[in-house]
Amino acid sequence: MVLTSLFVVAISIGVYVWLGGFRKVPIEEVQHPLRVVWGTPYQGKYGDLKLREIFVKTQQQLTEGNVKGTLVVLNYDSLFDTQAVDQLIGVIPEASAGPMPLNRTVDTLAAGKYIRVHVSGRPAVWPTPPQIHQKVHDYATQRELKLGKKVVEHYFGQDSMWVEYWVVGE
Repeated sequence: MVLTSLFVVAISIGVYVWLGGFRKVPIEEVQHPLRVVWGTPYQGKYGDLKLREIFVKTQQQLTEGNVKGTLVVLNYDSLFDTQAVDQLIGVIPEASAGPMPLNRTVDTLAAGKYIRVHVSGRPAVWPTPPQIHQKVHDYATQRELKLGKKVVEHYFGQDSMWVEYWVVGE
């Protein structure tokens, strides 16, 4: 019985490591020029099928080469309320991307300083949005930085993303 339990624990830890569960979550300050985001707005519940549908459709446009750029989710309120979210799911186009598809909402991201968190590994072992928010909040407080409300999630494949918080007044 004890040997079986140890075996199950060892397998569980092995799977967690394989998924990237023990990877560090680095944090840094970066500078950005003014950026444009083209996308589809979504307001509603975090787990709603419509939100997933918009994300997957945008991801497909990038994969198929119809759009060139980086898949992003722009969160307009950084509190990460899972009951109600206000987001723009879209693309920050590459400079050479050409015209973006019609019927998209356009928003801009301010030029200036951002706090960036690197998240890697499989999504099943990523820190939760509230955990990332707390890490960034602690970092900003230690450095006396004021955070804006917009938070940008940049997705790079299935196992890597950045979460960026705009620093107000920098």
